[in-house]
Amino acid sequence: MVVADPASELLDLVRSLGDPAPAEAPPAARARAEMVRRRFGLALPPPFAGPPGPGEPIRRATAFDGAAIASVKWRCFGTDYRGVFPDAFIDDRDVVPPASYWTGRAMVPPSRRHGLFVWGRPGTVHGYLDCGPTDPSDRAERPEVGEVFELYVDPVSQGRGGGRALLAAGEAFLTEAGFVEAELSVVDANHTGQAFYRAAGWTDTGRVVAVDLGVVAFGERRFARSLR
Repeated sequence: MVVADPASELLDLVRSLGDPAPAEAPPAARARAEMVRRRFGLALPPPFAGPPGPGEPIRRATAFDGAAIASVKWRCFGTDYRGVFPDAFIDDRDVVPPASYWTGRAMVPPSRRHGLFVWGRPGTVHGYLDCGPTDPSDRAERPEVGEVFELYVDPVSQGRGGGRALLAAGEAFLTEAGFVEAELSVVDANHTGQAFYRAAGWTDTGRVVAVDLGVVAFGERRFARSLR
């Protein structure tokens, strides 16, 4: 079998399974995913990765993790954001950003103060966290503030401590990078996500930022915590 683009092949397999994110894949799809893994070395996301083990590590992402990271985010949107965003938006979603974006971030971070972490032994990705400096427009006034840009754990891997472990790794990285405070955004209607960050010691700042993507508009609630 000829595979012109292994990342696209893996993402097509994930997307073919539909929503909500299944915990198991048909044998034929699993065999194709394993072939991509063997031939091209790409990490596998759920449901091809199997369940996370009790000692599943947090590690820096590599170029081989890009497609799996993109897959985890796509699966999370189709499961965790039902009722948060309109069904039409969820059903028509694409893989954004593409796998190539995450591959590039892993290979060449924008700066030494940017970090991309995954939860999973080499060859698997159950979740990821992307962090770094705040938006450049804010940085002149607050150069000491870092940000958790994204944190997603695959729906079938949630509830096993991976999210907390990723968040702790991101906080430790930002602290070591010299930031004294960190912020992040949670969709205003995502009450489950807000509860997760509150339980982890983050504080709601009361600030809500309006976001308009053209096809959907929503608010993002800003959370913060001290790193000292």
